[in-house]
Amino acid sequence: MSGTASGGASASGVGPSGVGPVGVGAGGIAPDILPPTPSGPFGLPNPLTPPNALPNGITLPQPQQPPYSLALPIPGAGISTLQQYNPDTPAVLIQPYATVGERFTDNALYASSNRTAAAETLLIPGVSVSADTPRLKGVFSGSVEGDVYTPTSELDQIFANLYASGTGTIVPDRLFVDANSVITQASPLAGLGFVNPTLLPRTQQTQVYANTVSPYLRESIDGLVDTELRYRFGATNYGGNTTAAAPTLSPASTLLASGILNEGTFTAATGQDFVRGLSRLTVDASNFNSSSTSRNSEFSSYDDLEYRFTPSLSALGRIGYQNLQYPFVPAATFAGLTWLAGGKVGLNGYNKGFLSLEYGRQEGVYGFTGAASFNVTPTLNVNANLVQGISNPSQYLQSSLATSTLNPYGSIVDQYTNLPTAFYNPGLGFTNGVYRQHLFNLGINDAIGINNYSLYGFYDTETGLTPPINTTTKSVGANFTWARDIRPDLNGSASLGYTNTADLVTVNSAVPINNISTWTANLGFNYLLTRNLTGSVYYTFSYQPNGGAVVSSGGSGSVVVNSLEFLLTKAF
Repeated sequence: MSGTASGGASASGVGPSGVGPVGVGAGGIAPDILPPTPSGPFGLPNPLTPPNALPNGITLPQPQQPPYSLALPIPGAGISTLQQYNPDTPAVLIQPYATVGERFTDNALYASSNRTAAAETLLIPGVSVSADTPRLKGVFSGSVEGDVYTPTSELDQIFANLYASGTGTIVPDRLFVDANSVITQASPLAGLGFVNPTLLPRTQQTQVYANTVSPYLRESIDGLVDTELRYRFGATNYGGNTTAAAPTLSPASTLLASGILNEGTFTAATGQDFVRGLSRLTVDASNFNSSSTSRNSEFSSYDDLEYRFTPSLSALGRIGYQNLQYPFVPAATFAGLTWLAGGKVGLNGYNKGFLSLEYGRQEGVYGFTGAASFNVTPTLNVNANLVQGISNPSQYLQSSLATSTLNPYGSIVDQYTNLPTAFYNPGLGFTNGVYRQHLFNLGINDAIGINNYSLYGFYDTETGLTPPINTTTKSVGANFTWARDIRPDLNGSASLGYTNTADLVTVNSAVPINNISTWTANLGFNYLLTRNLTGSVYYTFSYQPNGGAVVSSGGSGSVVVNSLEFLLTKAF
């Protein structure tokens, strides 16, 4: 999807929600293991992160690259390795671990009637890998979970959670390769909001496998021009329940279809000698191959421009041409002029924050594109992002993964906006459809003493372009989290989330449902019993007033789920 914020990583750090500063102070405690991978549809931090996987009172050095810049991003700049906390540690740290636990739930089938209580035994082996060498900088955090239910053994399941991100240097200052991978749970059900899909029965889960590999060549000419020639290969596959959320036309089936992306991009940007007038030319050609109606090809050539009237005031613009071809979705096909016009206002020469806003046409879609990042105080940070364009869920996931990174607090965030990465749209569910989208995301984070407060919100509109489904689905949601470092060996968190989705299309019916709301609440504690042994207690609650219309064939009734789990995690 076009319209994503481009440029280098933000000069500010990233906090627990993926939207705030890393932290302040000296003499803190460095983590010795990476946090577990996030759970849920967004890259929000995992609440079962032990105290020794979180930095305490330490600020990581940040790359000296201005936010939302037209300059080429620094290779590997957004990756936070464990070695950055202590340069005396080995260049490669491998930490295996295992978690055992018991979860009790009063609605194992996530049903609106005939609620089934169950006990669930969990066994979760995993590994944390952090590498920081002259040739390789990367992180890997992954686990495999086996669940055994009593007395409902038909729900027994095995699934994986994984996130990996790395940059390899083949020829210093010239040839690099980026790689990102994610394995996560999602659901074809629409309107789930912030519900963790791993808590759903396996009949409602979809396992997502996504990977991107991108070699690229850099060349700079005397501080005048910086060029990059990049190739990107991406693949998305699905397992488990692969029923699509909405019907699609032939040749697509009603099952989720895998996708393969091949993309080549040439970029030429003004070098460091340019201060007032900046330019970045992009020539891009891509092909997304899928057995569904999401198959497409695109060619784009455009120039992004910035003119700085003062150190804190700039005019922004884009002019170019785009040709987007969807052979099975004529309404998504577009060929013509693409343009944007707007401006950017900064604080203290953009060092304290900025607001940029442009209006124009991208991929035939008119709307606003913008970004904002403000360090209101040394600990209070605000980030926002607004984009529009045409995309499909599989391709959007690959684009999001390619620009993602694992921050110090275990959030998977976008390198350029510092906002949590969305692995699937909880308003739409998973579908093969093609959509005209307007997406707005906001994150606010503050750290006060041993307390961290974060708020993440979104407002999305998606208009289906694949017949016979052409309704516009609107989703709004917010999640508030309070995390507290109670002691160096004890932490806790509490969160409350709410989403509302209007005119959503479900697996069970092509007739849109007018309105679905979802409430979620979580409370958890993690105690470091010994250096390598952590005990955790975690309670979750979810409530959908009209959830039966989503999870059953046109039924009604509320869906209420309570679960309580006790876990022990041992690092080896």
